[in-house]
Amino acid sequence: MIRTLTRVLAAAAVLAPLAASAQQDPYYTHFTYNKVLLNPAYAGASGSFCINAITHQQWRSFEDQTHAYKTQSQGTSLLSDNLPANIAPKTSGFAFYAPINIKNKTTEEIKNYGGAYIGFVSDVVAYETNTYLRGGVAGAYTLSDGSDIRLGVDFVSLTKQLDGDKLRAHDPNDPKIPTGKPGDTKTTFGAGLFYHNPNFHELYVGLSTSHLKPQTFSYGTSGAINISTARHFYLMAGGRWENFLANPSLTLDPAILIKTVNEKGGFVKPQVDLQGMVTWNQLYAGGANFRFNAFGVDALSLMLGYYPPIKGNDPGPNGKNLLRVGYSYDITLQSLRRASNGTHELQVNYCFRITLPERIEPVYRHPRYMQRPENIE
Repeated sequence: MIRTLTRVLAAAAVLAPLAASAQQDPYYTHFTYNKVLLNPAYAGASGSFCINAITHQQWRSFEDQTHAYKTQSQGTSLLSDNLPANIAPKTSGFAFYAPINIKNKTTEEIKNYGGAYIGFVSDVVAYETNTYLRGGVAGAYTLSDGSDIRLGVDFVSLTKQLDGDKLRAHDPNDPKIPTGKPGDTKTTFGAGLFYHNPNFHELYVGLSTSHLKPQTFSYGTSGAINISTARHFYLMAGGRWENFLANPSLTLDPAILIKTVNEKGGFVKPQVDLQGMVTWNQLYAGGANFRFNAFGVDALSLMLGYYPPIKGNDPGPNGKNLLRVGYSYDITLQSLRRASNGTHELQVNYCFRITLPERIEPVYRHPRYMQRPENIE
């Protein structure tokens, strides 16, 4: 298994070329339940059809205080009173992915050969809106020990739009301040690797990157403001320990996510999430997530989960069909805590399997081939 993991990570090194600048991708506290939005290779990995939806309300009550400042000459407000003061980031995402399953006619075994997905993400940061339209495919190869390795790619149409009407400056004629709602759309793509071993605590390791081809977005016809995307890299790993604490009703799901940005010729803005979720009786879940950055512990997240026992479904993390509802509250621990009331996140996952009816071989009858009853003389 160690040799296999070494090969996975070595092959993943091809996803790490040198890079460009700026823009940060959105992040999710429930990253383990939204893997496909971070790694296209996960598409179809569960063998089920899945629908994911998530909303992330970051740094609640984080406000634009520009209106509090006055010009030295006239003492007038830089922002009108009717403009919104709340500039906290807001992210909403949706994804649907399906497996590519093929049934062996000889062994009747159903094997997964990959999957495909489509997704949508809206990320609003202050007066800028980023809209992602995503689509990707993945292929899978099963190894001799029963584990599998997957390779995936996705293509993203990213639209960036700035609401210039909400911006004010000391000099209203400043050409660097755009007016109206200028926007720009570019296409980029990402790639990922994903390894899963169902025979060893459901171990998984994934490495992925976004914005492999950095793009530059311009606001305004004169190109007064240019913003470039930067390559993001994600390393995710986790597993599952059943019979946790010698209790058959408890299951532990630990996970780690390491994220970095390739910018200015190096890797910057590292971020590490350490997460642990304990599920009781395949119904209720609770846990925590610690987020670290270069300055220490950035946030502590309290997480809750519930698997409703829907009729006809197999609830819980081990079920073939399942509905999961999750909520998290992030407590900001660094300097932003003075201006933020924390972060709320709500996510819903629903996975189901489609079982095709068994094919019945047709029976052909003809009088010539009908058996003659024995009691007829």
